[in-house]
Amino acid sequence: MRLEKKHEDELEQRRGLAGKTIIQFIWLLISFAIAYFLVNALFAGGYISYKMIYDVGLSRKIPEIAIEIVLMFIVVVAMQFFLFIGYAFANPEGRRRTGDPSLHSRTKDPYDDFGH
Repeated sequence: MRLEKKHEDELEQRRGLAGKTIIQFIWLLISFAIAYFLVNALFAGGYISYKMIYDVGLSRKIPEIAIEIVLMFIVVVAMQFFLFIGYAFANPEGRRRTGDPSLHSRTKDPYDDFGH
């Protein structure tokens, strides 16, 4: 009986993460699309060029597509960082500092009502 209650509580906690996971996945797809167009716009506008990147010290054996992928990855990481910061400000759970004392626990103890 107590194990079933504990299992139900764990499932309830995981259900709350489904929305966050879906939002993160959609944001990741949007980030890749934005990164693709941003990197291509930077190359097309002449703000950066492959010659400039190769002059930094990269080997000419590295294909141009690999350079584009790395630049896209950098943009995606930056955008994911902004999602993380936005979550920390927008969600009350994200704003809660760890270790704050309170009268109520955020996680239910399955043994709390034992014998009542």
